[in-house]
Amino acid sequence: MRLLVFSFLLGMYSLGGTEFASGVFSTITFFFLISEWGADIEAEEWGDDSHRLVTTHTHTHTQKRLFCQGMRRCLFVRNAAAFYEFVDNNFLNNKRPPVPGGAWPLESLRVKSLSDLQQIWFLLLKERNMLHSTREQYLRHQEELGAMPAPSRLKMVQESMRNIKRVVKERDAEATAQATAIFQERLERGVYRFPPGPPPPPGAHDPTVVVKVILSRRVEADRLREIFGRYDVFEPHKGIVRVELKLPDEVLRKKEEAEQLWTQYMAEKSDVKEYHRWSASPSVYDYASVELAPGVFANDAVAEMSTRNVEDYDGNNSNNNSAVGGGDIENDKTSGAGDGAIVAARLPVPASKQRPPPPKNPLERIKAERRSYLARTVIQLGYFPNITMQVPRYATVEEVPRPTHPDEIEGPWEAYITYDRRNGLEYAQSLGVTTIDGAEVIRIVEHKREPQPYAKVDPVFLEALRREKAREETLMKWPHVPEWKYEYSEYTRKHLAEIVRHNYSNVVDYMDREVLLTGRSVWECPIDIDYSCGGAKSVPPHAKKPIRYMDVRISDVGVTDI
Repeated sequence: MRLLVFSFLLGMYSLGGTEFASGVFSTITFFFLISEWGADIEAEEWGDDSHRLVTTHTHTHTQKRLFCQGMRRCLFVRNAAAFYEFVDNNFLNNKRPPVPGGAWPLESLRVKSLSDLQQIWFLLLKERNMLHSTREQYLRHQEELGAMPAPSRLKMVQESMRNIKRVVKERDAEATAQATAIFQERLERGVYRFPPGPPPPPGAHDPTVVVKVILSRRVEADRLREIFGRYDVFEPHKGIVRVELKLPDEVLRKKEEAEQLWTQYMAEKSDVKEYHRWSASPSVYDYASVELAPGVFANDAVAEMSTRNVEDYDGNNSNNNSAVGGGDIENDKTSGAGDGAIVAARLPVPASKQRPPPPKNPLERIKAERRSYLARTVIQLGYFPNITMQVPRYATVEEVPRPTHPDEIEGPWEAYITYDRRNGLEYAQSLGVTTIDGAEVIRIVEHKREPQPYAKVDPVFLEALRREKAREETLMKWPHVPEWKYEYSEYTRKHLAEIVRHNYSNVVDYMDREVLLTGRSVWECPIDIDYSCGGAKSVPPHAKKPIRYMDVRISDVGVTDI
């Protein structure tokens, strides 16, 4: 008995990974054999005590028997519980397992707490181990067992675990962003300031003031600097830090609307010109015979229509009591027949072309069926009645009303002049400027700004930010391999003459010949280049993993999974 238990434990400890998962199935019979053999050995060893003498060692033998029996039972129960974690109960009971409705969605996982996510993760981990063991058993004994039932359970478990990873990463990124925002806000408030102490109040270090000058139209910045510059400053800047010119949002919106109206105006002018161009100028089509419809020609139809209109007009003048004739004249006039135009709706429309019947000769029918799709298609050309065009609203181009051009909206413009002293507004108003080169000065006011914190000009803070930005840029530039092909020009940009000289030389022929002979280009590096020369020990989080076109080995793919 001890040898059996020792050999079993040795076998269980020697198994590892998938070997343990597959070995569990092969040792299930061994469990029950141990229990049965243990009962028989126990009956043989402790069943018959009639021939033994009652001594002081009887109590000791009874204790040993109970201890060994309890240890044997506990060992079996513990291993059985571990065994059921790797085996599906439905597999043991020969039942088809229930197929779940799907994986855990992201919306459900995002509202879970971290402890709930951890419990779900461990449950999915046990389920994945069980499914891997079941799949390994089915793959090993495929001829006897057949296909694994409900193989989609494994994909659903894997997708659920991927969703949990994604939710945890989202929370980590959100917490990192929030902590970074708090840190930046504390930096600006001077919490980590060196030397320690409270920072100066916001705006105390900034002696500048911004004056907003509203002009009726644009004036160049150099002209504004020349006029509003301080006369008591003998420097080129004249006490002005910067001059900015911009259009208000309302003026920009008016310019956009005017541009749309101007585009419509130009399109309508073009339509009117093109519509009346052929009728106003002589053309070769006046002396040609144009077939508008089968049997209907343009010149004959115009002449016939004009003659009919004249006759109808004369008849209606002689007989004014005929109301029907007057109605015809009105219809002809409204339809444009009195001007010699052809009414498209009155022209006969040709009948639709039908597909010809298949030939009765079998050989000809096979040839007809083997023709191309275009050869078998029935194409019917359209006639003039099928082409309709809307008549423009105006007869001449001059009648089209002209809107305001966007360039004619000249203002008002806003000029922001930054003075290096606090009394910049009083100085600008004391000049009494009313017009500048024909542009009217509408108003001069102070432009209120948000007070700037001292951290914006603190040299220690700026140096720390500069170092952090340089470190981040160094990390983000690893590796120097862009994602898309067209970004290679950033690293391989050359002069056009050099490119032409390279393309029109024998080097291209050599490169093509090498590609054809060896299967790869000699101008491409066959190994991945480490641009940091071993300096980047850790891969940055934004670096993308290389594409693997084969995730599993061919031995891991079963026949039922394909």
